[in-house]
Amino acid sequence: MARPRTRRSVAIIALALSLAGVVPIPAPASAAFSQPLSISPAGYDSYDQQQTYDRQGDALFVWVRESHTYPHPRYVEFKSRSYNGRWGTTTTLSPAGQAPHSPQVAVDDDGDAIVAWRAYNGVDNSIYARRISKSGILGPLITVSAGGVQAHGTNVAIDSDGDAVVTWAEWHDDGRVFPMMRRYSRSGSLSPAVVLASTPSDAETPAVAYDRDGDAVLAWANDNVVQARTLGADGTISELKTVSAPLSPIDRHFTAKVTVDRDGDALVTWRHWSDQGQSTSVWGRWVARDGTVGNVRQLTPALHTDVVNHSVAGDLDGDMLLTWDLFSTGHLYAVAISPAQTVGQPVLLSTWGRLHSVRLDDDGDGIVVWQGKGLNNSVGSVEARRVTRSGTFGTTEVIVGIGVDPTVAVTHEGRAAVAWERRFQVDLQIQVSVDPYFVTTQGIRS
Repeated sequence: MARPRTRRSVAIIALALSLAGVVPIPAPASAAFSQPLSISPAGYDSYDQQQTYDRQGDALFVWVRESHTYPHPRYVEFKSRSYNGRWGTTTTLSPAGQAPHSPQVAVDDDGDAIVAWRAYNGVDNSIYARRISKSGILGPLITVSAGGVQAHGTNVAIDSDGDAVVTWAEWHDDGRVFPMMRRYSRSGSLSPAVVLASTPSDAETPAVAYDRDGDAVLAWANDNVVQARTLGADGTISELKTVSAPLSPIDRHFTAKVTVDRDGDALVTWRHWSDQGQSTSVWGRWVARDGTVGNVRQLTPALHTDVVNHSVAGDLDGDMLLTWDLFSTGHLYAVAISPAQTVGQPVLLSTWGRLHSVRLDDDGDGIVVWQGKGLNNSVGSVEARRVTRSGTFGTTEVIVGIGVDPTVAVTHEGRAAVAWERRFQVDLQIQVSVDPYFVTTQGIRS
């Protein structure tokens, strides 16, 4: 029996908002994005942006700000945006004396967030984290990784109630690299750090995703294998699973990703380099909530032998969308994957699409965003196509003609926020464009 969809009744929403004196106009799949808005402070270079939404439609944007003057101090900053378009103030998260990189952000249902980043503190590269309450109050700065080793890369995920897990790759002087995780509870307590696997010892940073019950799946590429473990809401960690197939001991695997449905059933995907075929493709394997591992599948067509990047997203029912681009042509493709593990026919989204991301809402409507070739001789453009739960793609939207490194987030009801970097004469700024949301007696607010 099919599980019920989770989209709210439009009639109920309209009634509630009309009683509050607000008349909503639902944003259709073809709704235009707002005009670009620079959200990072002028006079600096800002980059490494990430963003996320809570269940109310409030957004949080984070990035790294770097000074133009020597010794070019860097800070992690954030800015909030409410569901009705009100922007908060720019706030600094990281302390002086650090050199932070690549902040990652996750937010629970109520809008409480956690931000994690890697930073060099003068001695070690370490992983740090900090909580941000719904009202913008900062929690204490937490050092997540141990001293005396070098931590690289970080991922963070949070469940609906605010319990989080932070992951990283831990480099040792003897050349070993271990996949690591640490739980960070909503009360602020840290569990001991866990080495997720000790062999092989050349791991990437684990990917992690939660289901709606607070159970998580972690997966990582570890040289010639892909490995995974499940994490229960009570902190129980499953036995180690080898997800990749024993195809060849000299094949290599990269960039594992995890997509989880509401019940905890997950699809682990990764890029697989074949020594025999001298080719790179995307493979996947399903991991059930109870830890049962399914069959290994090649998810991209056999003729696509030079996959560069891939992105994957899913809805609560387990419908998924996979995107990838090819090195030789720059072509960007997408394919739908059903809860029954049926892989559809590839769709050509763009004849040039790099640095792409796909995001879906609770019911499978979503958006694919990528960096295009650029307009009027610019370095790049930011482009997008909407997709419905039935797998129908809209036409290409050029969000902005000048921009690079786009990122995207969607609300649980499908409205999107796209951010990118744009170089002005002096500054590198973070710009944002969002879906329109409400029409009121004061006009459109986006």
